[in-house]
Amino acid sequence: MSDRGRGEFWAFVAGLLAGGVAAVLYAPAKGEETRKKIRETAEETYHKGEEFYEKGMTEAEKIYHDGREKAEKIYSDGRAKVGKTIDSIREKVDHEEEVETKTGAKAKK
Repeated sequence: MSDRGRGEFWAFVAGLLAGGVAAVLYAPAKGEETRKKIRETAEETYHKGEEFYEKGMTEAEKIYHDGREKAEKIYSDGRAKVGKTIDSIREKVDHEEEVETKTGAKAKK
């Protein structure tokens, strides 16, 4: 995950936390109850943020590995096709040289 994505994620978490704190502060309650609600809201938000982050990382890793496997297969298939093409060209060149050697003249295509 890029640093930019992490910053956006934590900005999102901070926004959730600030919204939760603002809601608790404006609700009518004693100071002790308010502090308790703020602490609980902060803890819940933190744990939700951790879960969200872990799910995102797991999904990102899966996408990365799937993409890498596909890229490796494409590379391998392409390399095999290039190898076959080179072998085919070599066979044609060798055949033409053989014909030229036998006839003493260049072979017609």
